[in-house]
Amino acid sequence: MKNLTRMLKEPGSLALADQCVLSGTNFLTLLFVSRQVTADQFGRFSLAALGLLFLANAHRAIVTQQLNLLGASEDASGLSTRIATLLRAHAVIIPVSIAILGALCIRFFPDMRLFAGASCYLAFFMLQETLRRYWYTVGRIDRAFANDLITYGGRLAILFSISFFTVVSGSTVFLIMAATSLIAFIAGLPIVDIARTVTMARMREVVAQHATTSGWLVLTVLAMWGATQLYPFLIEPLGATAIALFVASRNLLNAIGIAVQSAGNYLPTRAAKLLHEQGPAGFRRHLLQTLLNATIVSIVFILPMLVFATPILEVMYAGRYNDAAPVLRMLSIGIFFALVGTVLGAYALALQDARSNFLSNLGATAFTFTGGLWLIHAYGLTGAAVGGCLSVAIATVLQGAFVWSGIRRLEEADSGHGTTVSPRTGSDSPIRVQPERSIRTGADA
Repeated sequence: MKNLTRMLKEPGSLALADQCVLSGTNFLTLLFVSRQVTADQFGRFSLAALGLLFLANAHRAIVTQQLNLLGASEDASGLSTRIATLLRAHAVIIPVSIAILGALCIRFFPDMRLFAGASCYLAFFMLQETLRRYWYTVGRIDRAFANDLITYGGRLAILFSISFFTVVSGSTVFLIMAATSLIAFIAGLPIVDIARTVTMARMREVVAQHATTSGWLVLTVLAMWGATQLYPFLIEPLGATAIALFVASRNLLNAIGIAVQSAGNYLPTRAAKLLHEQGPAGFRRHLLQTLLNATIVSIVFILPMLVFATPILEVMYAGRYNDAAPVLRMLSIGIFFALVGTVLGAYALALQDARSNFLSNLGATAFTFTGGLWLIHAYGLTGAAVGGCLSVAIATVLQGAFVWSGIRRLEEADSGHGTTVSPRTGSDSPIRVQPERSIRTGADA
């Protein structure tokens, strides 16, 4: 029992538990809303939630991911100044983000109450997420986990409590999410040693650092969204009910998100270390074994979706979205490519090749706006499911080509010089990567 307790307190275990809380709560929240509102209302809520997810991804690329990477090497005073600057910068970040959300609202989910609730949640989520990432930067994952229990655990407790007395609307759900995020932010703020006096020069320096280093990450977010996340918006002409069917299917497939997130978090550092210790031959063997494991996990998850799609939808959504069974079956095939793509993206980071993630998603984006749009026009909702699956497959194939090309360059250099050479820099120094997740596996809004 003591060994179990000690293991649960280790950073890796806490990080996994934290991810389970986030992914599980987001899954249950969508499931909850789908049972509370009509299909049309759920479709509009889903588009608002996807808009929030996009802005959360951009926020991570510009703010929190840079906080992790740049703050990890700073002393306490420098990190304190950085977090203070970033929190104050939200006086600009939040209004700009709400304006973008407003533009999406006008075009895709014209509901002012939904927009108001989503805007409140967006503001407080960004503040709480910045605080959460600060705890990760200083290595206090226990505090991040405790703070997330307030945010996400509190959300579920309130949602399921009030559902016994009244039907909960989508806007109310967003307001509850906003309230628990605000409570968690206020609860955690006094613990942070925030610099009381930060000069304007230092603030401008921090902002410039983030603007300089986040360019590729923002481009990758845009490419990733074009490759995998835009389909619910593209099928908007088919009606809110069609969107609801599509999102209901995708939400069930998000159950494998914990495995995807864990792979994205763990593999880059592990693969980089193995490449340095065992060279390209050992790196290749480890990659092949990991791909085999990912394939097995995918098959175990996909088969029930293919065989029991209708009963699963019946149980999870109380019969409201049984018509989504063909969509669920098609989208489930994409899980294989998503998991394999995450593995390949992690090994690309170990090869110090961050650009390949952007380029592979860019190729998939090109398909989305050509073949994907044609499939939607020709076959409606079924075409959207096929297009979504093909977009993920194209990104994965391209990522695989980049990784194998990098391994071949390493093997050629290793056989010619007897040393491990970086495919990008050509140096024989140890390869190092930051233990930050691939942008492909993204953020949890």
